[in-house]
Amino acid sequence: MSAIVAYPGVTGSFSACAAQEAFPDGVCEGYPTFAEAAQAVVDGRADYGLLPVENSFAGAVLPTYSLLEGLPLHIVGETMRAVRHNLLGVKGAAVEGLRRISSHPQAIAQCDAFLAGLKDVMIVPSANTAISAREVAEAGDPAWAAIASEEAARQYGLEILRRDIQTARSNTTRFFILSRDDKPLDWPSKATVVFKVRNEIGALARVLDSFARSGLNMTRIESRPLPDSPFEYFFSADFFGAMDKAHLNRAMEEARPHTGELRLLGIYPPARQPERA
Repeated sequence: MSAIVAYPGVTGSFSACAAQEAFPDGVCEGYPTFAEAAQAVVDGRADYGLLPVENSFAGAVLPTYSLLEGLPLHIVGETMRAVRHNLLGVKGAAVEGLRRISSHPQAIAQCDAFLAGLKDVMIVPSANTAISAREVAEAGDPAWAAIASEEAARQYGLEILRRDIQTARSNTTRFFILSRDDKPLDWPSKATVVFKVRNEIGALARVLDSFARSGLNMTRIESRPLPDSPFEYFFSADFFGAMDKAHLNRAMEEARPHTGELRLLGIYPPARQPERA
């Protein structure tokens, strides 16, 4: 049977394209929000979920980490997609006549240089790039445009007013592949953990040193504030190395005394870098 893959957004979104590339024989189903896509996996309505986690220009997609901290899901793979943003409008629209542009906040951030050059245009965040494209098509207003993919332009019958408006030419988004089962999709050499550190001098350094002494190479670390604890932070980190469970458990047990909480989100095969857009 084909795997059922849940993703946030609708047909034509970057998440939809990434899901289809990662599971070419799968049945990919869109959900309105990140939380609903993840919950579809928890409930068993989908075998896998695909959520964006990081962009090479705009940084971490923090809502994904917030979901993973509270749901019984595991990272079992990852994929990357080169992201090319386009300005889409209805037939007859022109950049000079635009008064409103909508898109997902991440897409808006990734196109900041282009948007800064526009005058008298309201920038409106939305739930998803392709949803913005669909709404522009339904409204039929030549003063309203969306930032979305070329696939979204084809899907909703829109014209591309400007191509490749992303600030970074090598703009790339990384997606986690999530499952109820903790079995990685292929041989794992990467792990992601989340943790809080104790309020003591050198606690973070000791946590990271515990992984380093186990031969694990940290490739990314990110902090975010804890909503209910002002000026306290939750960390997420990626490591490369030998990912057999016994080896990883030893590293985590050595780090645990220096943390208030430590959780392994998954071990998984790393994604291959996509071709540059």
